[in-house]
Amino acid sequence: MGYWVYLARCGNNTIYTGATTDLLRRVREHNRGTTGGHGAKYTASHLPVSLAQAWEVGTWSDALRLEHAIKKSARTEKDQLIKQPEQIYRLAERRKLTFLISDVSQDLLKQTEEV
Repeated sequence: MGYWVYLARCGNNTIYTGATTDLLRRVREHNRGTTGGHGAKYTASHLPVSLAQAWEVGTWSDALRLEHAIKKSARTEKDQLIKQPEQIYRLAERRKLTFLISDVSQDLLKQTEEV
């Protein structure tokens, strides 16, 4: 099972940061405006939502730690992470996160566009 941290662009051009075990399901949930009681009230009122970038980590704990680090980042840094996803390693280094982070495949990002 993969653990994912993602950036989603909302309909009002804001950026939402989240963590999940299933990116495709999560994007669908965001766009339905229903999340099964798992938060993201924000995205429900800022539809549509599109996946902008994602990274895979090894554990749920790692996902939550990386999500927190991204959430604490400025908007300009989040925009940079979308444009240059490899910048996640610099962010992780600054926040002293030592676990493995893998870039998402472009194929998976394209699949979420079809959701």
